[in-house]
Amino acid sequence: MPWLGSAIPFSRDFDHFIQWVRKIMPPDIPYSLYLGGRTIYLVTSPRLYAKVIRISKTMSFDLLERDIFRKIFEMPKQDLEQYCIGMHGVAPPPGMSQEEANRIEMATKFAGQFKENWFSQTEGLKILSQRFIVEWERHIDDIIGKGEVKISLKRLIEHHFFWAATSVHFGSHLKDIAPDAAELFWEFEEGFLKLFQDTPRWMLPGAIRARDKLIGSMEKWLLQALEKVPEFASDEIWNEWWGGRILWQRVKTLTARGLSLRAKAVHQFGLLWGLNANTPPVISWMLIYILRNPLLLPKLQKEVESAIVLAPKLSIDWSALMRLPLFLSVYQESLRLSVSNMTARIVTDDTDVDGYIFKKGRMMLAPSRALHLSPVFDHPSHPVNEFWGERFLVDEGEKLKMMNSWRPFAGGITYCPGRYVAAAEIYGAIGILILKFDMRLEEPYGSIQHSPGRAGTGAVRPDRDGYIFLKRK
Repeated sequence: MPWLGSAIPFSRDFDHFIQWVRKIMPPDIPYSLYLGGRTIYLVTSPRLYAKVIRISKTMSFDLLERDIFRKIFEMPKQDLEQYCIGMHGVAPPPGMSQEEANRIEMATKFAGQFKENWFSQTEGLKILSQRFIVEWERHIDDIIGKGEVKISLKRLIEHHFFWAATSVHFGSHLKDIAPDAAELFWEFEEGFLKLFQDTPRWMLPGAIRARDKLIGSMEKWLLQALEKVPEFASDEIWNEWWGGRILWQRVKTLTARGLSLRAKAVHQFGLLWGLNANTPPVISWMLIYILRNPLLLPKLQKEVESAIVLAPKLSIDWSALMRLPLFLSVYQESLRLSVSNMTARIVTDDTDVDGYIFKKGRMMLAPSRALHLSPVFDHPSHPVNEFWGERFLVDEGEKLKMMNSWRPFAGGITYCPGRYVAAAEIYGAIGILILKFDMRLEEPYGSIQHSPGRAGTGAVRPDRDGYIFLKRK
């Protein structure tokens, strides 16, 4: 269409759009797309994906991050300029050399904080995972008595799971300041992609109101946390005001740069979004898939019993839990079908990719859904677009081929730093539900599907509610 190009089919039904592209285009080349006045490059081949994410000198994620904080979270302009010093593709301020700017850039500091606190085998991950399990068990015990309980799937995950996770990462007192944060969060999340796409603000009053109220709550939380616990003890991982140590470290880094309270609240709100926009939808879909396949549930129960002990005291062998073959396959298959992220880069200089020139100033997108629906996942009895819990239970050679196309956490410099935290929360939450309760799913409003138009933001929420029936064993 004139000016719009492929913008409407691309954003309306991305899966259908990719299937159409695969029919008319060769499978292993980059494509140029015209989307509403902008030319982008689309990479859908696993081989090319692996190649482009390794290009660091002329492909910048930092410019995209700047746009996210500017368009979606509206970080104050002066703060944003300070925050972006040293970013790849951002010119240094007057009077500062590029070398000086590079020395004070903050991305490396944040990456180090994530690695120290959240990565596999760290003490921080172990402590936060255990705290989450205690919070999650408390939430579900509060809502389930001795009989059978019927609970909204959205209420179970988007409220109770939201607060179990958020109370761990942001401390025990955020809920006192913002008791309606869960409901506001999902109202904002509905407008997240539209805000980035420059949709007129008057069309998104609810999302903007929810965002501004949540950021205001973040400011109040920061002021209280800074007053109550200005410094973390050197051996402390968690406390009730800050939650995880990483939250305090991030604020300390931003304070040293001279950013305002508002900017620090915006930055922490960005982390709140990253933690909750992705994990709850994946848990929702994992539950849906398991409960739609009744023969799968007893097999999973048998596996999980070897890693989780409920009595006399809850105990989890995290290493064993994360290696359970069927549970791992169900987790990977759920991510494959429910995650739709866009590995995105801004081209900072003309770049040769397999003989094709990516022009400076344009955007490169490598969508995970294009990879996740590739023929490598197809099976004669289980089509690529359908859930099959045992899809990843294959020999090592076949699994390696699959994993080259399995990119739920993006890649390169944008490889999700919260992937270990997310996995622990998902495994723990589902594992406890499987062991403690007999469960069944009811879909009274029709078969639950992916929300339309959600491609590119991460995990895709269910498009409607359903009910989970839980009966304590």
